[in-house]
Amino acid sequence: MIKVVIVDDEPKLRQGLQTLIPWESLGFTVTATAANGKEALEVIQEKSPDVVIVDIRMPVMDGLQLIEHLRSDGHHLHFMILSGYADFEYAKQAIKYGVCGYLLKPVDIVEMSASLKQVRDRIEEERLQREWRKKEVINRDLYLHSLLVSQERTEDPTKLRSKAVEADLLWTHYEVVVVYPRVSEVDRSDVAYQLSNGLKATIEGQMMGLVTVIPPYTVLLLNEPLRGRQRRETLYNEIRNAADKVRFAAATGGGVTVPEDICKSFLKAQEAVKRSFFSEKNRLLDPYPFFSPSLASPGLSVDKAEETMEEFIFRLYYSLEVGNQNVILPLLNEVAAFFLQQGQDEKSIKESFFFLSNAIIHKLTAGFCIELKETEEVSRFLNGIYQHDHLDDLLEETYRFLLALAKDSEPRGKEQEFKKMIDFIHKHYADNLRLEALAGLLNYSTAYLGQLFKNKTGEYFNTYLDRVRIHKAKELLDQGMKVYEVAESVGYTSVNYFYSKFKRYEGCSPSEYRNP
Repeated sequence: MIKVVIVDDEPKLRQGLQTLIPWESLGFTVTATAANGKEALEVIQEKSPDVVIVDIRMPVMDGLQLIEHLRSDGHHLHFMILSGYADFEYAKQAIKYGVCGYLLKPVDIVEMSASLKQVRDRIEEERLQREWRKKEVINRDLYLHSLLVSQERTEDPTKLRSKAVEADLLWTHYEVVVVYPRVSEVDRSDVAYQLSNGLKATIEGQMMGLVTVIPPYTVLLLNEPLRGRQRRETLYNEIRNAADKVRFAAATGGGVTVPEDICKSFLKAQEAVKRSFFSEKNRLLDPYPFFSPSLASPGLSVDKAEETMEEFIFRLYYSLEVGNQNVILPLLNEVAAFFLQQGQDEKSIKESFFFLSNAIIHKLTAGFCIELKETEEVSRFLNGIYQHDHLDDLLEETYRFLLALAKDSEPRGKEQEFKKMIDFIHKHYADNLRLEALAGLLNYSTAYLGQLFKNKTGEYFNTYLDRVRIHKAKELLDQGMKVYEVAESVGYTSVNYFYSKFKRYEGCSPSEYRNP
């Protein structure tokens, strides 16, 4: 049944229309009545009728105002006007608003029944067309999905082309673009459909192709190849506008010329999106791998991954300690290159950077209390590692944060550098310190740094280091520690070697020193 709402300020007319017109035999049912336009708005919102029969002259809100209000709100209703005035101006306004009938009061039952039959035929035709369009879209989507999803094809190419003709998909060119919403997995499917609805007006409205959803992707099938940088940028901006504030990655799978190759373009686009973390940002990605030259680092061995990771932590930490910030970003790029050579994906690389950063932070902050604000900043940085959409952003943020956290990260001349090196030795005397390693961290040659050290202290590096260790050993012996424990605590792996060094500098053995 076609639902009708009658709007008239005369109660007798409302009652008369409900009684005198053979609604059911004409295919209609009166679901509600209203006394004016304002009251009708509430009724129409609640009942969702197909037809509104409305008087022109009413208090509060007249019939034409009601029709204008409903049209402006996007309601697609059929209106029949009732008027006691044979005024041509009303008729002209009614025609402007697209009414489908204009009847004078008193209502002629035969005339109104005939008008209602015309309205019924029009509504039924519209419903039929909607059903056909809906069925056409479903059939087209089903065929499109079968072309996009890679599968074994045994069907004759001639039949495939015949189906393409039926679905209006026989074009001279095809190119697939996929859009991957970077949202939580729970929301991803819903966002993909929202994005699809937003892009239909642009892509399908401008006859550029079709838009569909194959979770987790919004998929665009374009009917012309994306040639030229300008076209790619324009399409990327259209996607960004439709996405609003939703983060996303978008990639093309390249152009093909026959329907059976659409699945190849779709597959390439998916692979490109999966590599978006390693690719340039704010652009439509191409269907071939992108590897930043800054991440090229030949000669790294992936055979001893744990040892290599520890070496990176050592180099980054010591470089930060001595204030050599110029090597930090190149070192981080070297780290990223190593992870890539291991074949790590986006998730694994983020986990590895979390481990690396956390280890360095612990080393940098060991020995002093961190304030609550700083603790929150560290936590925010570590959790934020997993939120980055691009490797370049992750590297830049890690670089920025580590520099900000490191104490005295900005060296001021050779005197300041030398002071830091001396402080470093006194702090890390128990580590396996080597002049070659310090020279590398400070960007000096080993010979130059050795000479600089001799000029400043009057002693060679190893001699100075030994004296620092022996001085600390004496303190530990005074505290009652055993000789082998002291040797290990100050950085000597061999007890005999420690004995010889101690006797050389103190003129007696460690045992004799403790028990004179």
